[in-house]
Amino acid sequence: RRTGKGQTLSRWTMPLTQEDVAAIETVAHYTHDEDQAYLMLYGEGVFDTIPIEADYTVGDMKMWLKYHKSKDPSEYDLVGPKGVWKMGAGSEVLSDDQVIADFMGPRFENKWLMQLSLFPKKKSEETGKWESTFETIEEWVPPPPEEAWEDDDDDEEKWMEEVKKSEMDG
Repeated sequence: RRTGKGQTLSRWTMPLTQEDVAAIETVAHYTHDEDQAYLMLYGEGVFDTIPIEADYTVGDMKMWLKYHKSKDPSEYDLVGPKGVWKMGAGSEVLSDDQVIADFMGPRFENKWLMQLSLFPKKKSEETGKWESTFETIEEWVPPPPEEAWEDDDDDEEKWMEEVKKSEMDG
């Protein structure tokens, strides 16, 4: 394992240690890098991009969030692509043992910027336990262009009226 800065980490298939996590620093200004993969963690007050390696798991990202952002993993879900990433793949809550490179597929292989979203859980009044509020989003396939566009959508006057009404409604 490496931290993304050329440093080799001590374990190959084991979860990251706290020392490993401490060495992973955010990237202030992301630019595509053919040699290094980057992951954006977004939501719940977090907006950070970090370098990742092929064996990093969702659980490793939760450990990073706990160490660097004081985020309690029981209070949020990490959400990513359903199955293997593709356009319109849908989204689901990810389990700690899932390997990011596996479900990001071509995004990881091509070193494209990847994203996992933090989604808040809520505390059950009955049990006192934190429960997921995220509902799985199924695969979405856009309609062909001829079915996606309606002639009514081209009415600028109608759009201006809708904007004005929306502004008046507050």
